[in-house]
Amino acid sequence: MQSKMKQAYIGEIQYQTKMLNNLKVWLRNMIMLSSISLILILFGDEMYSFLSTVGIVLMILSVIACLILSLGIKNGQDNINKLINYCLLYTSDAA
Repeated sequence: MQSKMKQAYIGEIQYQTKMLNNLKVWLRNMIMLSSISLILILFGDEMYSFLSTVGIVLMILSVIACLILSLGIKNGQDNINKLINYCLLYTSDAA
């Protein structure tokens, strides 16, 4: 494999790893949002009656977002692994 092609694959792997880390940050934020919404569900009625409802809606949305982000992280990691395997297979000196 040519040196330019190899550098392009390495750049793509680095870029996708960076984007995967961004998804992990968003997943962490959604988990924190779901924790905050749990607090609203549990203690929202003591302050205002609508806070419990807001907490339920936020919990549903944050759990759905967590599931979607987890799927994206899984698929992204699989894609990075495929790129690494392809790059290793076709950049070895024996090939």
